[in-house]
Amino acid sequence: MIHIKEDFLDKDTIAIVVDGVLDQATIPILGGVCDRHLQNERKVLLNLEGVVHITREGRRFLHGMREKLNIANLPEFVKLESGQ
Repeated sequence: MIHIKEDFLDKDTIAIVVDGVLDQATIPILGGVCDRHLQNERKVLLNLEGVVHITREGRRFLHGMREKLNIANLPEFVKLESGQ
């Protein structure tokens, strides 16, 4: 289960606050939200402070997105090193 809150910081910047679990079932939901804002040429700040669990697929998703958006409050149990 995932909860996503979108906060517009200004007309060009969105903060996406994520709570819950990032796994195979929730990646498409979060990916769709991020892609929608990126396609509208907004800067995206992905705040993961409320994430309690991330699967291997979730780490791969974040690894692939890290050059497209800014990731804040990455949980200590997650590393986005090469090969993750």
